[in-house]
Amino acid sequence: MEIKFIFTYSKNRIRNSRKKDVKRKTIKVKVPELKKTKEIKNNENIINKKENLIKNIFKEKIKKKIKEVDNTPKVKISYPKDKPTFSVDKLEQWDSTISVDENILIQQAEEIQNKLNEFNIPVEVVWYEVWPSVIQFKLKLAKGIKVSSIENLKKDLSLSLKSAIRILAPIPWTEFVWIEMPNPQSKIVYLSEILKSKEFLNSMNKSFTNLSIWKAIDGSLFLEPLEKMPHLLVAGQTWSGKSVAINDYIISLLYQNTPDELKLIMVDPKQVELWLYDGLPHLLAPIINDPEKALKALKWSVDVMNRRYKLLKDKKVRNIYEYNEKVDEKEKMSRIVIIVDELADLMMSWNKKDVEHNIARIAQMARAVWMHLILATQRPSVNVITGLIKANIPTRIAFWVVSSIDSRTILDRSGAEDLLWRWDLLFVSPNYKHPIRVQAPLVSTEDTEDIISTLKEKYLKWIENETDIYDKELIDILEWNQPDSNYIWWWNGDDDELIKQSIEIIQQTHKASITLLQRRLKVWFARAARLMDQLEEKWIVWPQEWSKPREILI
Repeated sequence: MEIKFIFTYSKNRIRNSRKKDVKRKTIKVKVPELKKTKEIKNNENIINKKENLIKNIFKEKIKKKIKEVDNTPKVKISYPKDKPTFSVDKLEQWDSTISVDENILIQQAEEIQNKLNEFNIPVEVVWYEVWPSVIQFKLKLAKGIKVSSIENLKKDLSLSLKSAIRILAPIPWTEFVWIEMPNPQSKIVYLSEILKSKEFLNSMNKSFTNLSIWKAIDGSLFLEPLEKMPHLLVAGQTWSGKSVAINDYIISLLYQNTPDELKLIMVDPKQVELWLYDGLPHLLAPIINDPEKALKALKWSVDVMNRRYKLLKDKKVRNIYEYNEKVDEKEKMSRIVIIVDELADLMMSWNKKDVEHNIARIAQMARAVWMHLILATQRPSVNVITGLIKANIPTRIAFWVVSSIDSRTILDRSGAEDLLWRWDLLFVSPNYKHPIRVQAPLVSTEDTEDIISTLKEKYLKWIENETDIYDKELIDILEWNQPDSNYIWWWNGDDDELIKQSIEIIQQTHKASITLLQRRLKVWFARAARLMDQLEEKWIVWPQEWSKPREILI
């Protein structure tokens, strides 16, 4: 073997030297060929045998897992169907009568009127309303007075009344202006008062997803079915009442639905908020605390959504209502609600784009197949509540926040910074033109524990193993960490069609390369490389080994 070394040099060490001054010299060196010894050859043969053995083991495990998934019968547990699922007597009963001194109200009304007269804004206090946490004063402006003139005097009125106020100008479809201020003798609204009301029981005849867990400041119950929202975003500062509201929503849904009708996926990165519901028969999986497992659950939900739409297409129906009417009792689908108690922890992880993408996919398409999102966060910033999430979740709740900037991040308007500290919230929905101020009811930890224990005794007394209530497919996905464990067959996001086409191409050509996918699928190189990475994750192809062709595992 000969190796040539070519040297180029110049006599004149000047950059602009002439070509004739530059000379080349070639030196040939003979190098003896290295012959492989018997020991090296034996070691290579042993390594190749081990690799082939590992590949064969993977192939056998993949085939066994596919057969198990196809052949295992899905056993559906039947539960009692009586409603409501528990008695309201389990909750604490409190007297919520509202009382306030009329002299204080008259004094505050005169203070508002006198302060506005100082700025040459003649008004008349027409009426006042007293509610559990807020007092409302209804003002009528004189002719020729601009509404913006009262809004500009908000800080002066707050200084005069010695309390934080909120101005609603004008009241929708009226000629009046509201000025709201805290009630000095405020009352707490309890969940038992709402669940036992006639309005709530009558609403159960129309829908079983009523989030009737708030009371408007005019004293009326504010009922809004989750299926009309169809997703909900809750945000606010710490200790503003978010966790209490989430508990209200969950208990309200449990009160109306049996485990056959409602399934829950709960994500609690803080590990201290939703632990009470562990072992609940409505759960599809245990409480998820790991962000990586939460992402797997979101991807699984997207896959379930796609499968449900295919079933609707086969039955030629538009929603689950029509589908359940055409199928047997065992084939009926249940409603799935995904509850995330702290969205910020998921969005701050390394796979933020995947979390945002899967949340947006569910929010865009899952309404017709009975899948809903309830997201809560204590960090109302654009890094957490992104524009893509807000565009797909128009129904939002804002508790008290520090500044109007945070309020605009949540509601696209100011107002949440003027709320009271606890359980006071603004509700925004496409069904209403203006935010509605309501008060979230209170449910204690003791009440929640009693309700969960009652539901467990009612639904789990015939079940020997509590893990049977969970979805086995979802459990396998959450527990699958390494490739030598069980193989899970499920698709990921909007690349599922391209992945299926890639598998068909690989099976037809018996080759697996990025350039092959790029040519056949007519995609860019980066997209083809991402598809190949996903095929590696699903153990359809073997990872790249230097310049060797990829091994196909299916």
